[in-house]
Amino acid sequence: MRDSRDNQGKRPTRAASHAAAHGTPRSGSHAAASGGASGAPRTPARPARRAPGSSRRARVVEVSSEEGISTIRAGQGARVTTRNNAAQAARRARRNAEERYFERHPEARGTVAGPERSRKNVVLLVVLAVLALAVVFLLGRCVTIALSPAPEEGAAEQTLGDQGLTSDGTQPVEQDPESAVAGTDGSVSYQGSTYALAVQDDGLWGVVCSGPDGSSETIFEVEGTPAALARWTNTILVPENRDDGTWDVVCFVIDGHTGGATYVNGGKFQGPGEVSSVEIDGSTLRVSSSDGASSEVELS
Repeated sequence: MRDSRDNQGKRPTRAASHAAAHGTPRSGSHAAASGGASGAPRTPARPARRAPGSSRRARVVEVSSEEGISTIRAGQGARVTTRNNAAQAARRARRNAEERYFERHPEARGTVAGPERSRKNVVLLVVLAVLALAVVFLLGRCVTIALSPAPEEGAAEQTLGDQGLTSDGTQPVEQDPESAVAGTDGSVSYQGSTYALAVQDDGLWGVVCSGPDGSSETIFEVEGTPAALARWTNTILVPENRDDGTWDVVCFVIDGHTGGATYVNGGKFQGPGEVSSVEIDGSTLRVSSSDGASSEVELS
């Protein structure tokens, strides 16, 4: 109410002063009538000016000693971005932006996590496929071994014999042929030892055995002149020409004769003339003489 009365009291004064400045009557009603008659626009009222020195007083907030200013600790405050931490700041800003985006759009989070799950599924499928192939391979090997017939003992021994191996896998002595024939200057072999003819100190011919270790010894002598040197299995044969114009065959069984050499067929396998050729066919000894005769005897 007081403000209204003040405003009512002030308005005539302001209108009177405005009318005096323009040469109009001081009466408020007359001025209003004149204004309406002249049609001049009405000037809006200006706010009252503050008197000099009447500035607004600042509000003072008292701070207690407990709420005083304190220093910040490590990790608090703003972090300035430099060249050294620019990449880290960019990653952190990108991560924060993604988190804010996913908070606004929860449906987008499932689409982003999809490829990672699909890659894990692919890796899992590959591992399972490899394991399945390994199991199939092992099962196939087991079935093959179970269905394959075991090799016969005779076939295994024959295979070892063809390869020159014994049953324990060691390398045996070189296999010797069943028979061999050589001249008087030649030699025959048996189980790693070599047998050859040589003249002894007493002037007689003898068969000398040379072992694998280099040792040698005379195993027997013959009375006549040797015509050849032969071997059939483990028997040394020496066809000889005697001084009476006949021939015969001396034999010696390796590791079998302790009393020296003997004659084939007890000395009955002989003939006239001189030996011209000697041949062993299987277990048959064939001797041909200078007169064209040929004699045979079974050695088995």
